[in-house]
Amino acid sequence: MALQKWTFSSTSTDSGLRLDQLVAKHTGISRRAAREALKLGGVQVDRKRVRVAGKMLQAGIEIRVAFDPDLPAVPTMQIPVVFEDQWLLVVNKPTGIPTQGTWASDRHDLLALIKTQRPELKLFLHHRLDQGTSGLLIFSKDTSINAELTRKFTEHAVRKTYLARVSRLLEACTVDRPIGRLRNAVPGRFGVDGDLMEPKEAITEFRPATKEEMLGLPAGYWIIAEPRTGRTHQIRVHLASLGAPVRGDRLYGGEDAPELELHAWKLVLNHPATGQEIEFVAPPRWIPQ
Repeated sequence: MALQKWTFSSTSTDSGLRLDQLVAKHTGISRRAAREALKLGGVQVDRKRVRVAGKMLQAGIEIRVAFDPDLPAVPTMQIPVVFEDQWLLVVNKPTGIPTQGTWASDRHDLLALIKTQRPELKLFLHHRLDQGTSGLLIFSKDTSINAELTRKFTEHAVRKTYLARVSRLLEACTVDRPIGRLRNAVPGRFGVDGDLMEPKEAITEFRPATKEEMLGLPAGYWIIAEPRTGRTHQIRVHLASLGAPVRGDRLYGGEDAPELELHAWKLVLNHPATGQEIEFVAPPRWIPQ
């Protein structure tokens, strides 16, 4: 059974019902499942996550419920730290874990996991990686640099380098094609053609990886991608538009593989506090460490 979502409003006939009872009544899931959804953060009341099963609501309150019975156990793996100082925390995100909370849970994501392991930190997220993508993510630890780091990402002053394996040889090229969400697509996805909702400028530079860059990697067609903009699924969509989707990318027609073979390899930026240029590197996950 896949993720299920419901949106409804409480009514006068719900008077006296606890929130877990109300959720069960309007969704058809059991009270036990309703309590599990509450515990994981899958219930929103007026668009704020609520976990209190006994909460009572007035009529006319919007409630959103997301329940995924196939969610695995809350992850406990140690997240590799690539760099840390008084302002920044840079980590190497594993594949298969969302960057931040989803509809169904705010306990299965990278940000929640780091906060569990480092409860003393107040972290601020400035960019994201898809659930299947591994690699570098930067968090700020100090409010004094939040605006500056946000500006760097917004103005594309952070140089990002990704490594991906595709199913055919790809020559060096630049793809300059706006990306938008495909209207009525199920599951939701993005594209450069078709009925697009609010397409926005998207530019990605591609080239084959050099022999040195492929040392230790499994055999195949490895490419380097450098996005000049930051659209959702940008690299995946642009590669699919070239007829060379990322291996393991079932959403965009990629060759079958156990996982999405896309890795955020390098980041270069001027430190938001010191101004010094710094480069972060996360070794490709396919090379034994």
